[in-house]
Amino acid sequence: MGRAGISAFVAFAVGLTTLLSLLLGDNPALFGGGPGSEELARRLALPGDVLLRLVVIVLALSIVIGITNLLYVHVGRVARGKLYSAVLLASFAFTIYWYVSRRGDSSLLEAVQVPIESTLASLLFFSLIYGGARVMRRRADIWGLLFVAVVIVVLLGSLPLAELAPLKAWSDWLMAVPVSAGARALLLGIALGTVVAGVRALLGQDRSYRG
Repeated sequence: MGRAGISAFVAFAVGLTTLLSLLLGDNPALFGGGPGSEELARRLALPGDVLLRLVVIVLALSIVIGITNLLYVHVGRVARGKLYSAVLLASFAFTIYWYVSRRGDSSLLEAVQVPIESTLASLLFFSLIYGGARVMRRRADIWGLLFVAVVIVVLLGSLPLAELAPLKAWSDWLMAVPVSAGARALLLGIALGTVVAGVRALLGQDRSYRG
């Protein structure tokens, strides 16, 4: 068995153990519901809990390594005279100092995050308007008109004006029915893709295992 086969076997064993532990653990009813079944269910749940904690630890270490690498890269850029890197490092240091000195106070993060989110929403608004103009200039068909009409109705319906109450009703319907259906379809696609990727990893068919 080569290195790829060993990796596939380890992935299959870990995945199967975690799956069975999550399905059978903490469910004494599957074993009759008696006094001994509770202890058996707890024992079956233990491997899954341990593996999930290991995954959380690995993810946390990966985030720390990523942040450290990011800071290292920007320290090198500061040495080359990059102003934006100096601003990023100063902001990072000040944020850490604020959080530590205020004992977990995150008001500074919220004060920065809210204006950034508002700015991104404004950029999204102009991007939609610009996209609608390009669609009408390049492809003025029924679907282009439908896209522009939906964008206009949703944007105008979000304005807090009494004169736009009918448009708000249409906007609410668009958000509740077509947009919700599209979001659910995306989630179903993501779920199916995750299942397929997990099955390929368990069967050793992933490209990383095949070299």
